[in-house]
Amino acid sequence: MGIKIAKAMGAHVVAFTTSESKFAEAKRLGADEVVMSKDESQMAAFHGKLHFILDCVSAQHDINAYLNLLRVDGSLALVGAPEHPLPVAAFSVIMGRKSFAGSMIGGIAETQEMLDFCGKHNIVSDIEMIDIRQINEAYERLLKSDVKYRFVIDMASLKQ
Repeated sequence: MGIKIAKAMGAHVVAFTTSESKFAEAKRLGADEVVMSKDESQMAAFHGKLHFILDCVSAQHDINAYLNLLRVDGSLALVGAPEHPLPVAAFSVIMGRKSFAGSMIGGIAETQEMLDFCGKHNIVSDIEMIDIRQINEAYERLLKSDVKYRFVIDMASLKQ
């Protein structure tokens, strides 16, 4: 959703991933460029160049590697929730007056504004619709990280 919304806002979108298998999907969602974050030379190409980073990663990762990609007065907003604290090197933020922020969810007014924006720009969530009888299978897939986006239960299947 972040890629879709940023693109609709007119941003040049650079997606970062640890998996080459996600390159085509990031492009399909609207990313202008896709970077393999494990490739130091690809990361170095963006050093000090980005205005804003939306970090959606819930796994442990080197947050400093991304803070170093920000330009002067750039901002990184963390919306993922890693299990353990992310160590932030002081110089990753103080050099270049960078901001490191976090967010969970907006209030009702902000949520409505985003829903209106998505409606205006025909931005929808990518989901996998499942029958209620597939709930155990969906849970097992969730545990295996075999979920591309979100499961949505077809409520009509409750009547069956």
